[in-house]
Amino acid sequence: MILHRIGGRRFLLTVGCGVVTSLLLWFGKIGEATYATVILGTVGAYIAGNTYQKVSEAAP
Repeated sequence: MILHRIGGRRFLLTVGCGVVTSLLLWFGKIGEATYATVILGTVGAYIAGNTYQKVSEAAP
């Protein structure tokens, strides 16, 4: 129940990925292009998963 209040499992994984990649960028372990690619992929996967879930719930 607590996961639903904070945004759900998918949201927490997306935010966690953003935090980790931000830290890796901050400490110079990855470059800007890698950071951008990971963030775009993560957000894209979040949006695709959310859309799929909404369509699945609406189907009779």
